[in-house]
Amino acid sequence: MGVTLIISQGATGIVFVTIRPKWLPLIGCIFAFRRLKLKHKYAFLAFQELTKTYGPILGLKLGNQKVVVISTHDLVKKVLLQDEFNGRPDGFFFKVRAFGKKKGQSIMEKHLTIEAQNLVNYLHRASAKGPVLMHTAFDIAVLNSLWYMFAGHTFDYENEKLQEILQTVHDAFRLMDTMGGIVSQMPFLRFIIPELSGYNDLMRILQKLWNFLDEEISVHEKQLSRNQPENLIEAFLLEISSKSSDCDDSIFNRENLLVVCLDLFLAGSKTTTDTLAAIFLFLSLHPEWIKILQKELDTVLGRSRSPSVEDYSSLPMMESFLAEIQRFLNLAPFGLPHKTMKNTILNGYTIPKNNSNIPFGLGKRRCPGETLARTTLFLFFAYVIHYFDIEISPEHGKPDPDGHDGFTISPKSYYLKLTARSDIINSVTV
Repeated sequence: MGVTLIISQGATGIVFVTIRPKWLPLIGCIFAFRRLKLKHKYAFLAFQELTKTYGPILGLKLGNQKVVVISTHDLVKKVLLQDEFNGRPDGFFFKVRAFGKKKGQSIMEKHLTIEAQNLVNYLHRASAKGPVLMHTAFDIAVLNSLWYMFAGHTFDYENEKLQEILQTVHDAFRLMDTMGGIVSQMPFLRFIIPELSGYNDLMRILQKLWNFLDEEISVHEKQLSRNQPENLIEAFLLEISSKSSDCDDSIFNRENLLVVCLDLFLAGSKTTTDTLAAIFLFLSLHPEWIKILQKELDTVLGRSRSPSVEDYSSLPMMESFLAEIQRFLNLAPFGLPHKTMKNTILNGYTIPKNNSNIPFGLGKRRCPGETLARTTLFLFFAYVIHYFDIEISPEHGKPDPDGHDGFTISPKSYYLKLTARSDIINSVTV
């Protein structure tokens, strides 16, 4: 099928795409879609089967949410380059996470290196106790790489409260899909079956995250001075304090700051942690690649020093491996949602304003943290490969390569046996 693009809109407007399954009153074709999703386990495979039947431009109505699925590389590329498809949707899920409203290097490299060292030391301690739980092994390291810039401090690996919050983040990504889940497609269900529709779970998750982040912001508010801000939260708070209290249209307010912090938790850290966890799952099933990558590291770095960001261009095998494995794993088949900014025509089909969902990392709405994410991925991956031999845990068996379907496809729980490459592990310092 190539690349897939989903275009979505709410209950208003008409999507003039006639090549589609039959729509029933109120529910549209949501049950037919969900049957296919159950059959294939993943939403993107359900869409793939539908596009084989109805063609590369497919119209669906999932509850009150109308979507257009666009396939083939040429069509998706054409859409990604058009400003008309450059907005964000405002379905129920995307509103409720923002309180019911629409919201829109050298220092970092040094900190990433420190965090990579901390990660290796943590894995060394964990592996001494037995097989390591890998699908969450990178959570704190990745979050710290962002949180240092955002809040000016990092979290301890033994912080139980943070571990509970990070598990909540995992739960959030499994609960919702790219289109916002059934509460976005049929919002009225939250009043009828709030538990079965996932609404109660969603609100419990968001409330826990809001409370955690609100406490963090409150600490910064109490310590805030008029001097040069030392992190993003302080800069945001200073900007809030500089605005007139009667300036209602400013984007700088405490509510928006909380939403930005929440997005960091829900997107900034989760995608990188899932990518790392999925890569090491793949390597456990294809151990020949571990030796190939370790050989390149040993040749370029030797055995007496750690990897650095500057080494990336000197490691063509690792660079190629990381690029290809991300394409192969396909952890985010649809990307983050966008919407059309005005009525537009695509291959003869009219797609109305306020109607779209575009793959992340492509087109003009690229991830603002993409460079940091790539650097984090390389450095953390290189450190673990450099300092550990990795194999399947005999106690737990082979990991399941099929992940959990949700906002992304995230790896299921799995354990690996990590053995320190003893002649260099002691060179890591905190």
